[in-house]
Amino acid sequence: MTQFTEKETVQPKSKFRTQGVQAIFGLLMGVLISSFMLREEVSITILSALFILLIAVISFVISLMVHETGHAVGGKLGGMEVMNLSYGPLVYAKVNGKSRMFFKLPALGYIGRAMMRFPDRIPEEEMRKKLLRLIYAGPVSNMVTGGVALVFAYFIWPSGALLTFAMVSLFLGLTNLSNIETPTGVLTDGKMIAILNGKEPGAEVIFVSYQLLQEDPTGTGRWKKETIEKVEHIIKRYSDWPLAASLLATLGPYYYTSDPERFLELTKGRAFKKRMNKAIVLQDMIDTAAATGLYFAGKLHEEPDIEEKIQLISDKNEVSRHMRDAYLAIIHDEKKEALNALDKADQAIGEWHPLYLEGAGERKVTQEIRNRLQLDEVL
Repeated sequence: MTQFTEKETVQPKSKFRTQGVQAIFGLLMGVLISSFMLREEVSITILSALFILLIAVISFVISLMVHETGHAVGGKLGGMEVMNLSYGPLVYAKVNGKSRMFFKLPALGYIGRAMMRFPDRIPEEEMRKKLLRLIYAGPVSNMVTGGVALVFAYFIWPSGALLTFAMVSLFLGLTNLSNIETPTGVLTDGKMIAILNGKEPGAEVIFVSYQLLQEDPTGTGRWKKETIEKVEHIIKRYSDWPLAASLLATLGPYYYTSDPERFLELTKGRAFKKRMNKAIVLQDMIDTAAATGLYFAGKLHEEPDIEEKIQLISDKNEVSRHMRDAYLAIIHDEKKEALNALDKADQAIGEWHPLYLEGAGERKVTQEIRNRLQLDEVL
């Protein structure tokens, strides 16, 4: 069986190509800026430099909004529904069918996100085409707006501010088209495109993720049996890819109370791994899911070195941190502290969370643990 390893995710040629494109872009922009300054006789002062810096920041914010909105428009044209749109910490999300605005810091290091879902199940080939439209729409929006702004700034309406916006927009579009998986586990648009086009393995992970969202966007475990079997196969196939293994955290609510033993089989070799300063948040979610599986299987106290394993969970993700504290309290038979940590986990999720969305599945799990702890206390 083919195994997808972390080594295969490293693409030296792709990185070299990306650096080459960025170098050419930088050279081109340098020539344009220099010629613009000479032609318009622009004088450089501290005040003008600060002004351009301010314009660059504003341009980045506008370009980010154009990028994520472009993704959303591309998805809508493919029949998808918007689940949430993140512009930095500003989030538009649909919660319980109602549109809401939140101020939440991004997770996993992304600065913007357009999360979409298919309302109905569609064949994978059709999904591939629509996802490519969704993904391309973001950087293409930047390239188009940046290109138009560049033409206006350089040839029609000379403006340093407009030229700055053009460069920032074009740079954001080109950067997102680079084929990179960040250390936190986030895939750039270029990486997603390469995977969906079959240039790299992993398309199954993307397809099944959207299928899970399509069947149960709340993540409470209401998935079809054949979908669950497909996810199991994918987790086993891409054994060393944190993004694939993180599907364990999604599947948990399906198994915890019905078949925790089967779930624990899936976590073997994927949970409680030594931290490598890569995708730590994803690994924390995997470890938290494994600890939850052990709890529901009645094996939390039996697991060798369980306290040391659970203490591997970092403070990067507040929900995982509180769940870690809850399981450590359970191991020490400190029920009051465990219940307090579970309450904090729910509070950390709040009405909406960048990793757990509405958090319905997580709240279902924490409530079940509360019920069991309180029942044990009565008995």
